[in-house]
Amino acid sequence: MNLKIAKDLKEQCLSDEAIASLSDKVLLVSSVQLAKILGKKNDNGLRASRSAKTGFRSHKDKQGNVYYNLIAIFNELGIKIWQ
Repeated sequence: MNLKIAKDLKEQCLSDEAIASLSDKVLLVSSVQLAKILGKKNDNGLRASRSAKTGFRSHKDKQGNVYYNLIAIFNELGIKIWQ
């Protein structure tokens, strides 16, 4: 491998410290998992709020699967489980 290319790739990568700090802020759960965590029977309410552009912020992957950042949702709800 060309050393210049390797150096350029290294500059584009996240450091281990950056990844560790990111993992403290992001914990993705699926729509079904979030419904279970919130004590709901199914995720129909989450789907309805997504289609109405209300509710929690969600993220989609390339296949269309929906994920939520659990840490951000807990912060929004005022639930503190981490110190």
